[in-house]
Amino acid sequence: MMKAVIVVICMASVVLTAACSNIKMTRTSTGLNARRVSIAKAKVVAVDHENHTAVLKDKHGEQSISFGPDSQNFSKVKVGDIVVAELLETMTITRTQSGEEPSADGFETTQRDPVAPGAQKVTVVESSARVEKIDYETRMITLSGTDGRRVTIEAGPEIKRFKDIKQGDLITMQIVKQTIIRVESPE
Repeated sequence: MMKAVIVVICMASVVLTAACSNIKMTRTSTGLNARRVSIAKAKVVAVDHENHTAVLKDKHGEQSISFGPDSQNFSKVKVGDIVVAELLETMTITRTQSGEEPSADGFETTQRDPVAPGAQKVTVVESSARVEKIDYETRMITLSGTDGRRVTIEAGPEIKRFKDIKQGDLITMQIVKQTIIRVESPE
């Protein structure tokens, strides 16, 4: 488990740094903040209220989606409506000289719109790992997590202040994903 969390910390920083241009990154004195917003829209071309399914069409074609029997207000969805999905992802990576122990935690919550078809889901994952060993020439860094497992990885060139990282530092990463789905009537 911890090895996966540590790998996620490292890979997420690489992915967010190298990903598409809608990512806004800011560097801080102790780390990095990254934010990405994605919006997708699709038109409802068919609805099966009895089975809670709809066929959505966007620029990539059509896809049948099952909304499940617990989707409130699905009876209000009609052909011609626009389903809008917004995804906001934020990631914060910090480096501190902390005596705290490495940790891993997270939670997820979902809220449904009581009036209109739609929902919001928020997922938060936070984990940290201790820098056990660091080689500035090869850019290899060994991290240990909550269960004492260690993983050694190569820090890519996108980590600009690599020489600021010291043995004993605590690297903490928090990822927040917020998904909002709403249905808009074109009228």
